[in-house]
Amino acid sequence: MGKVSILLVACLAVERWYCVLRPIKYKDQFSRKRIIIYVFVMFIITCILSMNKFFETSLDGKKCISKKAPYGKYGTRAFIISYSLVAFYIPCLLTWITFGHIAIHLPSSPGESTESVNKRRRQRLLLRMCALTAAALTICGFPSQTIYVLSPFGITKIGSPLHKGFNVLLFVNSCMNPLIYCFTNKEYRREFKKLLTFHRGNGISPETELGSTQTQTPADK
Repeated sequence: MGKVSILLVACLAVERWYCVLRPIKYKDQFSRKRIIIYVFVMFIITCILSMNKFFETSLDGKKCISKKAPYGKYGTRAFIISYSLVAFYIPCLLTWITFGHIAIHLPSSPGESTESVNKRRRQRLLLRMCALTAAALTICGFPSQTIYVLSPFGITKIGSPLHKGFNVLLFVNSCMNPLIYCFTNKEYRREFKKLLTFHRGNGISPETELGSTQTQTPADK
């Protein structure tokens, strides 16, 4: 499931690229039907890349134990390297190249209308939120994945305290995304406050009440 998250983040980066730099083609490339297909394909790719576990483990009573893979040591190395490249390193690289390209070529021109400026600002904020999510996933996943890649060469060891510690860091990443959304996006933050029952009564915030009071005319009073 962790690798699916990485592929989804890469897909999100490409989606942002189309939205900002290729808006005319955006609706065609990211229609509802296409998005469902993209997500389905990502799950299929992840399942195929994880099939080596069927050959490297067996059930002994109620426990799963490791066994010698039928494709040998070099086959195991090739499988792990391919898996890591397709499911982690290449998606991460694609994500950062895409975000970097958007940041450099984000369109703007002098004399834009207020509506265009506000739209551009929302795009920047959304881009920042997506980039922070990708950064957290990359930082938390890179050490564990690198240990996994180096393990068949005898450089690192699966199940070592270092590997377990970095695995915990990878699991923590799942808890980080809601916090990133909350602190970088006003709309998410507002919905979190509602979810945590900070908004009570009729659901109107004090700022909204103050604004409506100030806009009342003498006749209304």
